[in-house]
Amino acid sequence: MRWQDAAVARQQLGRVEPLGRGGQARIYRLPDFDLPGVAVPLVYKEYHSALGRVPPQGMANIIALRLALPAEQRLWFDTHLTWPLRIVVDNGDVPARARVAGVVMRLIPDAFFQLFPTPAGRPERQPNEARSLFVDPARLRAIGLPLPSRAQRWWLCLRLAYLVAFLHNQGIVFGDISARNVLYRLWPTPDVLLVDCDAVRKVGNAPVVDQGHTPDFFPPAAHEPQSISSDLFKLGLFIVRALVPGRMVTADDAVAAAGGVLDRTGVNLLRASVSGDPQARPAALVWYRYLRSGAGSHPTTAPLED
Repeated sequence: MRWQDAAVARQQLGRVEPLGRGGQARIYRLPDFDLPGVAVPLVYKEYHSALGRVPPQGMANIIALRLALPAEQRLWFDTHLTWPLRIVVDNGDVPARARVAGVVMRLIPDAFFQLFPTPAGRPERQPNEARSLFVDPARLRAIGLPLPSRAQRWWLCLRLAYLVAFLHNQGIVFGDISARNVLYRLWPTPDVLLVDCDAVRKVGNAPVVDQGHTPDFFPPAAHEPQSISSDLFKLGLFIVRALVPGRMVTADDAVAAAGGVLDRTGVNLLRASVSGDPQARPAALVWYRYLRSGAGSHPTTAPLED
């Protein structure tokens, strides 16, 4: 795919409605813009200038990864990842001067939002980030947030393992698996949504948007690059933190922390996942199959379906 085939000019987006901002971008809703074959509301993620130049062809290659999927698989894909759908360019009429201003992505569904209390006493609607899974359940209860059951936590870990396994099967490194880039819902069934997908990369290619390690998810080797192996380290750390909330579990104490929630097989998987040997870390599919079996937890209240 040529980048020109995946590009739209900024003025083609029509009205933009501010939704929020982060460290790298501002997010705008697009009430007047739609795309063929994409039956969900869309947003424009406008990069801050400090992000630097984003290569248009590199971003087009990421967009093409989704388009290469069979149509029925793409529908599932779109409900679990906020994948870039189009490049938004300035100066697109002069290819040599084209600048990637941002990307068009799907709007995060309502099910992945939650009302959070504020100091002013007025609840604020925010994405339901996985960091809520890691805090002390007593704190969640005290501020009136839904308290995930053990079965629901298990199911959320299973869904994340499945998503990571799917990406790795496509040769895609997600990169920044973290408490903020994984959103979750509990109803109607527990599920997860990955955001900031414009920072993924194909194995063997350089990232298009900088892939940083979130501090609480640094792999053991301080300078270990984002890779399939670093994804697997972060997946293991995510799983133990979600199943043992209320403490900041590190790679050093992960195995001890998991003793009460995982059986011997699960503990061995975790030990390998957080080890300093990238080659020893079990594949996400191995985690998925283990969690799917329900070993060590028996999450009978969660439906077992893909």
